[in-house]
Amino acid sequence: MLVTDKQVRIIADYREVASAIPDLLKQKGAIVELKNLKTGDYLINNTVMVERKSRDDFIISIIQNRLFAQCSRLRKSKMHSILLIEGNPYHSNHNIDRNAVKGALLSVSLSWQIPIVYTSGHEDTARVLIMSANQLLQNNLYFLRRTGKPKRTKDQALYFLQGLPSVGQKTAKALLERFRTPENVVLATEDELLEVEGLGKEKIKKIRAFLGHNV
Repeated sequence: MLVTDKQVRIIADYREVASAIPDLLKQKGAIVELKNLKTGDYLINNTVMVERKSRDDFIISIIQNRLFAQCSRLRKSKMHSILLIEGNPYHSNHNIDRNAVKGALLSVSLSWQIPIVYTSGHEDTARVLIMSANQLLQNNLYFLRRTGKPKRTKDQALYFLQGLPSVGQKTAKALLERFRTPENVVLATEDELLEVEGLGKEKIKKIRAFLGHNV
């Protein structure tokens, strides 16, 4: 069981039952309650609201102009918010310009100040939700306060970079010092990324795979 001495409690929207994620959470030791959530899909320990989307759900929300309305509702809630995307949105079953996807991701991270977490599927999603809950219980999870969201361009850039797979605060700072802008990070070659302390070939492979480049 992954649960610490305190109990992990997660409220799941009843529509998530079809995904089997609530059952996976129970198997991992969490207390799961099903409710009709007006905003988000999961509420972790009454602190973090998670909006879960498959890669195709994410793309459809862009095409149907629903994404930013959902971001608005998340920001208006009293909870810290996370957008969780299952799969690589650049490799969906829908015909959409890559720049439109990139622009939407940038808007969620920079304009709406909502962190993005990426998972490989339902099992991985359940594992991430449990890990997040445990970090909350251990008081180790860092949040930007709603009243103190980054306003400076540099802080926004760091915020965005931390949304990339395997990139934490320290690595984000190193990337920004080396490449100066998030755009330069996205366009960097593997050899250039290897110059950054804290990045190895496996981490770079995850970042490049997400961004849609061939490694």
